[in-house]
Amino acid sequence: MKTTALLFASVLACVGIQPAAAQDCAAWFRSDAPKWEEPQDTRMALFEPDCYAWRLFIALNWPADTAAKVADPNATFGANAPVVWETWRNANNQAPDTAFPMDGSDPGEWLDTSAVAQAPNRFDGADTQPLQREALIDFLKKSGGSVELFDPLSSGRSVNETRLNKETYEFVRHEELYNIEGQIAKFNAGLEKISFPAMAKEVKAQWRVITEADKPRYHWVQAQGAQGMQIYGLTALHITTKDLPNWLWATFEHVDNKIVHDGDATHPPSEGWLLRSVDRFACPQAPYDCEAIPTGIKLEGTHWENYRLRGVQIDFFDSMAGATRLANSQPERTFQTTSSCITCHALASINGAGKRIFFFGPQGGPVGLPVGWDEETGLPLGFRDGDGNLQFTQLDFVWSLFRARSKR
Repeated sequence: MKTTALLFASVLACVGIQPAAAQDCAAWFRSDAPKWEEPQDTRMALFEPDCYAWRLFIALNWPADTAAKVADPNATFGANAPVVWETWRNANNQAPDTAFPMDGSDPGEWLDTSAVAQAPNRFDGADTQPLQREALIDFLKKSGGSVELFDPLSSGRSVNETRLNKETYEFVRHEELYNIEGQIAKFNAGLEKISFPAMAKEVKAQWRVITEADKPRYHWVQAQGAQGMQIYGLTALHITTKDLPNWLWATFEHVDNKIVHDGDATHPPSEGWLLRSVDRFACPQAPYDCEAIPTGIKLEGTHWENYRLRGVQIDFFDSMAGATRLANSQPERTFQTTSSCITCHALASINGAGKRIFFFGPQGGPVGLPVGWDEETGLPLGFRDGDGNLQFTQLDFVWSLFRARSKR
């Protein structure tokens, strides 16, 4: 027990948190603690990650004060309104509230773009595919592998966005990581890795066009799409937070994603759920895959009751030395069974030439410990060479820094 206590104390010290009295996560939900407050609880993240993921889900999906970019404490959870994470800064280069301008310039103060969550141009510059799928398609093209044909029926029906909270954004801005030159400077300074602050968070969201009849079952927005103003429903939500040195990774999906779909005028292709869900908070009996929502946290009667926690990842391996896997059937479609958030993101990197370690190699996707590859040659890469010389600076698991462009 003494060794465990010392280890936990060291984890807390790594993220700048002082040990405090332990509180059971379920007891926290039963308490009068404001559920809209953005949590930061290393102890809970480490020992009760599934329950903690639901704390994050509720706080980040709380209706927002869009001008202040914070939760509105007077709002009711589940109201049809922009939620907290939708007010955060966008990683997509051409988004109106981008954190990474195309010209590599300073993206400005946190509150400079306050109303984008409700603007018709909300999805301007949004990706139709998440970054990891774009990277996989590029890899398959270069390696001569099979690539999905362009599907005109589902084109423009799905959009993807990545958003940075205030602590993440202000660190990016303070360290000038919003352009490639600022990132290269970290490598040239001999920095082994950068380290985001403990309250840093990111979300990755996937949306698809839905019908008017679908709206009561989805969190939805109305925005300019391929065919004018369209209704988009939230289908997938990755949440990652620096509560732990290697971050906490949680992924949620709408229950409709379980349905296998070939793709049509409203549905992008869907392959269903190929990894079982694991949620020890909602499903306390092994194997923890009942695919239900937790009771007693006020999801019932809201559209959020249609979302499920697919799993949480806090380490590369489990207690039996097996590689952990975590996937969302939307952004990780076609490589769910080999997906590992923590392993892939550990390869976020930069060197003096502005190159990065690639995360797809001969095995098709990263599992277990990070193994990187040269995107052009296909040869294995590491952060150091055989003589121990630094080859890449690790960017603290934050792949959105890949969006940075050169200063003009």
